[in-house]
Amino acid sequence: MEYRREIALVYSIEEAMTKLNMIRGHGFYEHEIHVFSKDNHPLQSLKMYTDIQVHLAGNWFDKLISFITRQNVYEVSLRILHLTPEETAHYGHGIDLGAIFLFAEHEHPYEKEKKKQQAAFNLSKAVE
Repeated sequence: MEYRREIALVYSIEEAMTKLNMIRGHGFYEHEIHVFSKDNHPLQSLKMYTDIQVHLAGNWFDKLISFITRQNVYEVSLRILHLTPEETAHYGHGIDLGAIFLFAEHEHPYEKEKKKQQAAFNLSKAVE
């Protein structure tokens, strides 16, 4: 199965809103969009009025996991997205520098492969 996803690092609320509207225009539902930021105060309206998943990067739980695993706290914040280690390091560093990380992912219905039906046994010799 193929998955479609969009990822962006933006450095202002205006850029984030523009990119979020673009992501929605590409067919993503609000509940499929995740936003990570060190400071959630400017993003509270998203959390209150939409179904977009707004995450505080570097919260107390992330800090605890970071302390135990010795990973960067912002990389730990991205663990729920199942990114590659390189992507996690890159985007975690961006969040550390003050960026807002946007992530949207969903399975596109037209990209599904139809599964072939397979019989549990060989029918060619069953009826003769």
